[in-house]
Amino acid sequence: LTKEFLERIPAGRSYQAAAQMAAGVTGGSNPNVGGSSSNENSYLMDGVNITDPVTGTFSLNFNFDAIEQLQVLTSAYDPEFGQNLGGTINIVTDSGSNSLEFKLYGDYQNGEWGPKSDAIFAADGFQLTPTDFDSTFNTSRLSAIVSGPLVRDKVWFVASYQYVRTLIALAGIDLPRDFDGHYVLGKMTYQPSASHRFTFMGQTDPTTI
Repeated sequence: LTKEFLERIPAGRSYQAAAQMAAGVTGGSNPNVGGSSSNENSYLMDGVNITDPVTGTFSLNFNFDAIEQLQVLTSAYDPEFGQNLGGTINIVTDSGSNSLEFKLYGDYQNGEWGPKSDAIFAADGFQLTPTDFDSTFNTSRLSAIVSGPLVRDKVWFVASYQYVRTLIALAGIDLPRDFDGHYVLGKMTYQPSASHRFTFMGQTDPTTI
């Protein structure tokens, strides 16, 4: 999935949501790939394994605008990707170019503006799904990214920041789930020759829930 494709599709602005655009991928933030369970996938960033070793799920959040491409492998893996029973999701981060580029993005989603549905009950009166008339789902995002050359044709940089806040409260629950996250990335790429490249990257995503 290329950067141009990701910018044009109506998918959630996260690599977890974008991965579901691949054939055979369904589910939520930890998707099911080819019928596997949600904790049987592998997650990589620029080829480095970032899978949570305890839960087998994704271990970090990441600024959607700093993705150069998203590789979603669902079958026929090469040997380096053979350490899972599900799929492999590899985030390839932006490396910058000889052009100085800035990007600022913001969006707000208010669940009160969406359609509401009544509860659904089985024939014996058992509630299958609750009403969502009293539920809350609000999301705010703000992201900024700057990239360009430090030395033309030799050294490039990328600096990225994203702030995300989500309020979720199901019907009948007075206290919402308050998610507050900051996603920070710094990357420098040095290419002394056509066959050699060095990458220095730091990433953090301090989050309060």
